Amino acid sequence: MQRHRNCWIKVFVRLALASTVLIVPVTVPAANTQPTQAEQQITRPQVDWPVLPTALQKKLNKALADQAQQNGQSTRDYHTRWLNADGLPMFTNRLILSDSPYLLEHAHNPINWYAYGPEALAAAKAQNKPLFISIGYASCHWCHVMARESFESPAVARELNRHFIAVKVDRQQQPALDHRYQIAVALVNQGQSGWPASVFALPDGRPFFTQLYQPEPSFLATLNNVHHVWQTKRPEVTNDAVKLTALMRQVLDQQAKAAKLDDSVLARTVNALTAQFDPFQGGFGDGAKFPQATRLLFLLDWLAREQAHLSHPNAAGGVSTAQTKALQSELVLTLNHMARGGLFDQIGGGFFRYSTTPDWQVPHFEKMAYYQAMLAQTYLKAGLVLGNARDWRVAERTLDFVIRDMSAADGGFIAALSADSAVSHRAGAAKEEGYFYTWTPKEIAEALPHYEALLAERYWSITASGTVDGRSVPHQGDAAVQATMAKDEGMSLPALTAKMVAIRAKLESARKRRPAPGRDDNRILSWNGLLIEALADGGRVLGVPRFIAAAQKAAEFIDTNMRLPDKTLAHSYNRGVASGRANLADHADFALGLVALYDATGKNHWLRAAQKQAQIIMQDFAAANGGYYDHKALHTKADSDVLNLPSRPIDDGAEPAGNAQALALQLALAARTDDATYQEAAERMLASFSGLIVRDPTDFTGLLAGLSDLRHGSVGSLAFAGKGNVRIEAARTAKHTAEVRLHYTAPWHSNAHDASPGLIPTAITVSPDAFVRQIDYPQGEKVKLAFSDQPLNLYTGTQVLDIKLNPHVSGPMRIRVQIQACSDATCLAPEDLAIWLPL
Repeated sequence: MQRHRNCWIKVFVRLALASTVLIVPVTVPAANTQPTQAEQQITRPQVDWPVLPTALQKKLNKALADQAQQNGQSTRDYHTRWLNADGLPMFTNRLILSDSPYLLEHAHNPINWYAYGPEALAAAKAQNKPLFISIGYASCHWCHVMARESFESPAVARELNRHFIAVKVDRQQQPALDHRYQIAVALVNQGQSGWPASVFALPDGRPFFTQLYQPEPSFLATLNNVHHVWQTKRPEVTNDAVKLTALMRQVLDQQAKAAKLDDSVLARTVNALTAQFDPFQGGFGDGAKFPQATRLLFLLDWLAREQAHLSHPNAAGGVSTAQTKALQSELVLTLNHMARGGLFDQIGGGFFRYSTTPDWQVPHFEKMAYYQAMLAQTYLKAGLVLGNARDWRVAERTLDFVIRDMSAADGGFIAALSADSAVSHRAGAAKEEGYFYTWTPKEIAEALPHYEALLAERYWSITASGTVDGRSVPHQGDAAVQATMAKDEGMSLPALTAKMVAIRAKLESARKRRPAPGRDDNRILSWNGLLIEALADGGRVLGVPRFIAAAQKAAEFIDTNMRLPDKTLAHSYNRGVASGRANLADHADFALGLVALYDATGKNHWLRAAQKQAQIIMQDFAAANGGYYDHKALHTKADSDVLNLPSRPIDDGAEPAGNAQALALQLALAARTDDATYQEAAERMLASFSGLIVRDPTDFTGLLAGLSDLRHGSVGSLAFAGKGNVRIEAARTAKHTAEVRLHYTAPWHSNAHDASPGLIPTAITVSPDAFVRQIDYPQGEKVKLAFSDQPLNLYTGTQVLDIKLNPHVSGPMRIRVQIQACSDATCLAPEDLAIWLPL
């Protein structure tokens, strides 16, 4: 089920002590939990289908004709079982005019759906009816279940058409609206939120009751009871809406007295998070598990600095050496289980949304664009910090999956792949969750020669009993299991791995012949930004040009196509239409992708484009009390517009928080430019949220990662000195050799390693020092500067420092760079930077 617990539950508990929300009594049938049987034939009067305005009906008729032509008279794309004798849908509502994939799926329900907006609110007010607001998205499995059970039900349709103004919201196209209503869902449902969400609201949009997924009998009972209280207890319902909206405001715009942010807060957060690790299977908690990439990235950053002795708080509440080693083991355990288990698509690559079991074996089979980006970044960083080449292979396979299966022809990236797919190509075939991704021994035998089939069944644990409804989710055993298998087969472990790669390709080819999962073709700006960043970073770190090329193509697509009529950026794009004004996360995520493209290509226009996005954020999204609002031109007056409830997103979630990404952007630009306003803005933001961070630090690891970067520098193979005028990058050149490249923007330079007496030389040291056999520095160039009587020995242009490594050691390496950047007119303060050497 599309549900998740979140940090709002703690807020809910605190607020619930002083406030109560009236809950509409709902009678849930005790015995019958199955959908009611729909009639074989229905008529419009049976569902209270309204007579629509003539002009609107003409538009709907034209849209239906266009859709029929596009479908080639195929019935399978109408998402309804109610068809006329000619095979066309019996019902067509306003949603057919939408560009949202999710809303289009409901365009032929026997429900008079509206899209959320002024027309729906006006209709509710004019007809004196409550709003029923259904929120979901196109790849949501339980949204599809509720659509089949309830939104195709004549009984449900009749109740909604008679007594409610029914409204659909695509949470991916309207994230700000979804975010606010999810707060209401969490408040009413004891901290649970998710999709599909059912929100009952006053005609002005203020919610008074919410529910998550319900089977048809329960949902019908809810509708009847809500209608009853609307008719008989209107003042109480209005009062509930006032109370619930007030609670939403408190949750959305939390305040706390400023507090001191230092390394002890980082250490306390690490201690708290490590206490939540599952010591047997990895991950956080012991139930269904989400990857929680933001937390993992924060912990990897912290571990890298601890290992390098850059940040080691020894005060009370700090982290001991033993705890640091334990954290490393827990991170390795978590990353290995995620990559070997069912959460990762062993055959086609890419990550599913979450695991329904603690052992990561049975996933919920959606593939979301943002998860691919965030987990690719997680495994890229893990390769640097933990020194395991397997992590980089996982990142590479994930990014290859994105290019292959989530790229649109126009260069953008689609939002998601559905969990559901048809069990056959037969027209009207049933759809099952995960069918595309799961296997039986019979299917393996049909796809492979006998010996290879036996290997595949053993390697990926394909059994007759299966793990999901008699079908197996492929997953791998640990290193010991694979070593035993290699020995049993008379192979070396590398030979077995190579053999399984070849077998995997055959299985992937066989799988492509199955009906594919549905696609959510929304191109979401923020998610495209995250993928651009991951691809550009992956291409640079792994040395894979195709990733950088895909990132550039996506960035160009956004700049060209995702524009509103006023030339500002749009939030989403589908069917040739750019829609919705870009929000905070859109601008910040896209800008970080542009920064990553600058890092990967060295082309200044990407950096200038990122600075333009940062300027828009600071001008259009700034909140008076610090940080940034989630969408532009947000009003903070206490009016009835739910979208005007102020929200400054800062807490960790499935996606990075908008303010955390804005903070990361400001720090990235501060390192790469000479504009001091970026660092000043970053410091102000952290100060404004400091009280909230100190109170519940584990909820804000995205912001804490920014704090750590501000205090100690970022963790990566690339750094900048001299206000962005000196680029420093580490790279492997062979198994036992590496180099550090220094690139100076004219007229900037630094003193050579053999600098003139009394000057600070450019120098590097490697930790652990046992890894290094020799460092060879280039000779400097003798240059006469205006302020010096004698020529100085300088590094200019591009310089390469060669490192010879000891052959008997391996693992992550940190390189400390000592440098003083100067121009012809001035010298900056000496800098001490750290970069990590890639595998």
